[in-house]
Amino acid sequence: MNHEMAGARFRIDDLEAELRRSNAWASSRGVEVLLADARVVFGRDHLESAIAHAERAKAKGTMVARTLAMETLLYLTGQRQVSDAIRAGGIRKGTETAAIVLFGSSSVEDLLREFGWTRDDRALEPAEKSLSSLGISASEERTIPRDRRPDLALEKVALLDINR
Repeated sequence: MNHEMAGARFRIDDLEAELRRSNAWASSRGVEVLLADARVVFGRDHLESAIAHAERAKAKGTMVARTLAMETLLYLTGQRQVSDAIRAGGIRKGTETAAIVLFGSSSVEDLLREFGWTRDDRALEPAEKSLSSLGISASEERTIPRDRRPDLALEKVALLDINR
């Protein structure tokens, strides 16, 4: 399935209203939208890997989630349960940066324009992000060089298939 991804800046004040609005927008265009907290994204490769694993699970009929967007969030966060993935990487009130993945034949730019959000792909970069969102303790995190943290995020994506 076609997909497009981007980083974005905005502020979520009413989470339920924003989710309803994005779901309605996606439904009206026949696409799926993933809005993930950018703090759990450790680079474009991390996000692409989560997407590829989710698409493979869909093709094999082994998806845990009902939608490709939610399956991608499972892989992105390294979680086996949807509720845990939402807690770890879903947007929430106060979210200011997000990773957006659009599955289908619409444009991320259309979504950004419709919602008045600002595209900022720097939100996808791993700089200064904490691995705690991926279940890594602060003491473990101190032992991992900053430039190796994206590798650990990729490993968490791959391990999800093994741990299922």
